[in-house]
Amino acid sequence: MRAREKSIEFLKWMVEQYSPSHHEHAFSRALAGQLERRGWRAHTDEVGNTIASLGEGDTCIALLGHIDTVPGEVPVRIEDGRLFGRGTVDAKGAIGAFIEAVELLEESERAGKKFLLLGCVEEEVAITRGAFHVRERYRPDFVINGEPSGAHAVTIGYKGLVRAELEYRASRRHTASREYRAAAEHVVESWNQLRADCDAWNRERPLFEQNLPSLTSFQTGATDTEEWARASVNIRTGPSSDGERLLALLGGVPGVTVNALSNKGAVSTDGNDALSRMFKRVIRERGARPTLRLKTGTSDWNTVAAAWQVPTLAYGPGDSSLDHTPHEHIGLDEYEEGVAVLARVLALLPTKPLG
Repeated sequence: MRAREKSIEFLKWMVEQYSPSHHEHAFSRALAGQLERRGWRAHTDEVGNTIASLGEGDTCIALLGHIDTVPGEVPVRIEDGRLFGRGTVDAKGAIGAFIEAVELLEESERAGKKFLLLGCVEEEVAITRGAFHVRERYRPDFVINGEPSGAHAVTIGYKGLVRAELEYRASRRHTASREYRAAAEHVVESWNQLRADCDAWNRERPLFEQNLPSLTSFQTGATDTEEWARASVNIRTGPSSDGERLLALLGGVPGVTVNALSNKGAVSTDGNDALSRMFKRVIRERGARPTLRLKTGTSDWNTVAAAWQVPTLAYGPGDSSLDHTPHEHIGLDEYEEGVAVLARVLALLPTKPLG
């Protein structure tokens, strides 16, 4: 492995390129250009993803990350050994670590391997269009999803997500009419049924197995002839949850229509696959105790899992509690440690997946 001179400049350049969801294309083109100059084959695809590869081997190692961020700029600066800026943690830090780790490898360590960088758009919004696009076009042998886990931890699971909009519409009636029920009451009944079902399901189940519903918006209104109520609902689901059943439950109140926006299953590994074992080995080599994390959010791993049934986990330097916050930052030493761990893992991964 090549010696590395510690530097945060490449990550700082990436963070300086503001790229909130739906506005990533300028950064995607700039990143592809940077990678071409660094020796990668790189381009932007039809939806704006940055696609780059290094190496020609038969074993494909996908470095799956996202180049979009949530809105809201954080002034980019280096203070007290920390780089501040939107995306330092979520998740340009992981993208930068991927790139710099691959570039540290000697030719002998790259032999037989193809490193495929997939910098996806729109991970921070409901549809995850970038990941849907790449999952149909590539078939990797290993997948490392670039999300903050901490340099000495790996994420071995994400909860699923059911997201839906509820609506009830009815002709206007006088509120004093016999058996009148406001439109809002029908939608509230649908929510209450879901809440009661989740409470029963969650009893005596650990957090990662639970269904966690949230009512994220509620509106009512009327025209001259009609009244209506709408609500948005998210449900964080566990590995054994049935998203279709939950959607059907929401639509069980007569007259309430359900528009399903997302139904992603939970993903997880037991931490004993070839990729997980390699990360644990390398973290121990560096004198630390590896931590295995289960997260209640979602990632692009949820989108690609059914199509890419290969060893997969999420890894990236940085503290995920800083995601989306106005003081998002990463420690320079933390970033360097993440690069070092990744480089060692990529060097040691076998050219054929282990059983």
